[in-house]
Amino acid sequence: MPEEPHKRQRVSKACEQCRRKKRGPPKGYIEAIEGRLHRLEALLGSIIQEDDPRSQAILAELNSPLETAYGELVRPRPARKENFEERHQIPSEQQYEQQQDHSIKHEDDTENDNLGNLSIDESGQIRYYGKSSGFYMLQNSKNFQNGAFHFNSRGRKNNTLAVDPFELPPPDLSKHLLDLYFTHFYPLLPLLHKKSFLASLESNENPPPPLLLNAIYAVASRISPDVRVRSDPALRDTAGDIFLERAHILLNFEWDDFKVSTVQSLLLLSSHQNGALKNIRGWLYSGLAFRMCQNLGLNRNCDSWNLSEAEKEERKRVFYCSYVVDRLTCAMHGRAPMIDERDLDAPYPSEIDDDDRNHKPTIMEDFHQLIKLCEILGNILVQLYMVKGRKQLAMMSSPDDVISKLDRALNKWMAKLPPYLQYRPPNTRMAEKATAPNLEICQIHMLFYTSLILLHRPFIPGPTQTTTPSVFPSASICTFAANKILDIVECLMAEGRLKNVNNYALYFMFTAGIIFINDALSSDSMFAFEAKISINKIIRAMDEVEKTWITSARHCNILGELAGLRDINLENVDEEYTSRRHTDDDLTESVHRVPLSIAVPNSPIMSSSSSSEEQQQQQQQQQIQPPLFDFNRNPIDNNNIPFDAIGTAFWGVPMSFDIDEWNSYFSNQQQFATRSEQQQQQQQQQQQQQQQQQQSQPPMW
Repeated sequence: MPEEPHKRQRVSKACEQCRRKKRGPPKGYIEAIEGRLHRLEALLGSIIQEDDPRSQAILAELNSPLETAYGELVRPRPARKENFEERHQIPSEQQYEQQQDHSIKHEDDTENDNLGNLSIDESGQIRYYGKSSGFYMLQNSKNFQNGAFHFNSRGRKNNTLAVDPFELPPPDLSKHLLDLYFTHFYPLLPLLHKKSFLASLESNENPPPPLLLNAIYAVASRISPDVRVRSDPALRDTAGDIFLERAHILLNFEWDDFKVSTVQSLLLLSSHQNGALKNIRGWLYSGLAFRMCQNLGLNRNCDSWNLSEAEKEERKRVFYCSYVVDRLTCAMHGRAPMIDERDLDAPYPSEIDDDDRNHKPTIMEDFHQLIKLCEILGNILVQLYMVKGRKQLAMMSSPDDVISKLDRALNKWMAKLPPYLQYRPPNTRMAEKATAPNLEICQIHMLFYTSLILLHRPFIPGPTQTTTPSVFPSASICTFAANKILDIVECLMAEGRLKNVNNYALYFMFTAGIIFINDALSSDSMFAFEAKISINKIIRAMDEVEKTWITSARHCNILGELAGLRDINLENVDEEYTSRRHTDDDLTESVHRVPLSIAVPNSPIMSSSSSSEEQQQQQQQQQIQPPLFDFNRNPIDNNNIPFDAIGTAFWGVPMSFDIDEWNSYFSNQQQFATRSEQQQQQQQQQQQQQQQQQQSQPPMW
């Protein structure tokens, strides 16, 4: 008996030599390899000549044994010197050309290797996108095959251009592009200290950085009719490619010596790439800009620093433009905001440009309101769409406290707008017409209505819910907000200004289109018919924006696919609408009326001078926006009925418009639809069996 434990010990453990033979590489070997490779890659990129002392040090390190985390020494295979020289000894004057050739070959390889991958860049990589994109109803689409949603996410294949990165366009073309930028893009995001920038254009000693100039040229080229901005004069899509290529080259010179102008350039390049079907690059460019902001301390109050007033103002402008872009891009991609509000104390920029002093509102007043609205948008994203926020929300007995707090914040923002920033879009469905204000004001109001949709969309009741998940009429609020976005878009398109919007406006339009798709499934025939008309209008508007930002083509196609997937027939809708308007002018009187949310611009807390006009507008909105559900019929008792998150119409729906997240959603929806169909078939079979049994039983007398 005493020997039995000894036998067990001998059987349960092999000898040291056998265990070494059985196991793979020593523990920590892979980590040591990866660490060394990272160092080598960083150094080899800058080392060219073999006789460089650093090159000799690398060769010596390659032949040295590896030390694992446990102190074990592992000698690698000796490297062949001739192979190393052939791979890494590149003449300095040819380095750039060979890098470009390799880049072209790599892009071609990834395109050929797509073969149904889910990645947005067609490279086969799985990427994370959160719950705010919006591609969630396409699981039965013809483009959704084998669990993947197939769209051409690269757009037109860019051929690398042979350019001189320091070459500038002719003076007349440069002035033309700068005028376009300051007229259409700068007022929404005043990224530059305009006075200093314009002065540097006239200076030979301190000219503006070439990277910043080319970034501005690239963005402005998208709306320029001058064929000189195109790499191929016959193709509109090539506008700005030459400036973009120069910016890419110049950017490589600033990684280790970046400055405020580098952040400005990255934000402009991010905007350009997001609108040019290069969402991954756009996301990464903006992320680099945010990190550089922190490194440069742009998030801190610099009023007491030893800087000129112009430098202080520019730092504030660049940081808060980064803050706004962070909130907008995170909503578009469905990801968490990167800039933490707890880590900033920079005051708002305040200096008014010389040529803007006599305008009301000034560009800076617009910008202050945009920053405040993005603060609310960030809170909506964190509390309703981020992972932990959604989990906490799903565990609540009622979401009304969260909704009410955010709804009041939006309502307060709208109520406190100065009179010259308020804008009541005309009701285009009632044939109202009015001149739209400045483009930046229109886009700020479109963002407000988009935020309103993102707040209430998760709480639209689903088809299986007999009670509403919230006391707020979320369905009607979303429809109201979507209609307002469409009203603004219709006005801008009628005036020929829609093509000049920033690419972020595409997300506003797409978000409205998703609501119209949902409304078109209403059991109320007139309400569904109005929604179909709105779908056609928003698609036509996105076709117009495609002239500037080709990303619009993808999202326009998605709305069309959504309509077809839901068996929503959009053909001849406009003609039928015209016929109905001529034959029955009082048709809308039969539509139910519903009270609107408090978080709308027609709230009673707005200015009293226009109260009668606002009441009339509210009545018109009520006429054309019937509720999807009767909110007054089934009041909520929050103490007795728990919040059913899964049952809502949009719970789990992506909030962004990135394809990969929609793929995952559609795949889950397809599985759910299959299970539902199987359950229905089983129920039918059971009913048939019961009927047969009843028929086979003899009658009872």
